[in-house]
Amino acid sequence: MSDAELEQHVVPALFEHAKNVYRDMHAEAKPDEDGLLVYEGHLTVLFRKLRLSVPYYTSIKNQLVAMGCIEQTRRGGGNGTSRWVLWKEPLLEEWKATDAARPRRGNKTTQLEQRVKDIADRLHQIEARLEKAGL
Repeated sequence: MSDAELEQHVVPALFEHAKNVYRDMHAEAKPDEDGLLVYEGHLTVLFRKLRLSVPYYTSIKNQLVAMGCIEQTRRGGGNGTSRWVLWKEPLLEEWKATDAARPRRGNKTTQLEQRVKDIADRLHQIEARLEKAGL
């Protein structure tokens, strides 16, 4: 089997994680007043439940958004939950196409924005742990 053929048969681990995230979001989702399937909760908690590494959070979430699988309609933070509309299940072909089209490095502003977002996400996780511990 050639490298190209092997690559066609290998499912990226991040895609499997993304499918699991979507599956669990779907299991907890409820229809809203408009009939849309909505997940409300802390996505970071869901990632911890699935035992996914924190650095995967941003890439998996961004890929699901880029593929049109999920859409955030309310940002959470602290005790506030985020709200996500679930549009469709992730497909491997779309994952590969979206991943291939994604720039690997942005300009300095994009990189800085991502770093700030990553730090904010980490802070949210720390706050959630402190709250859970009653501190």
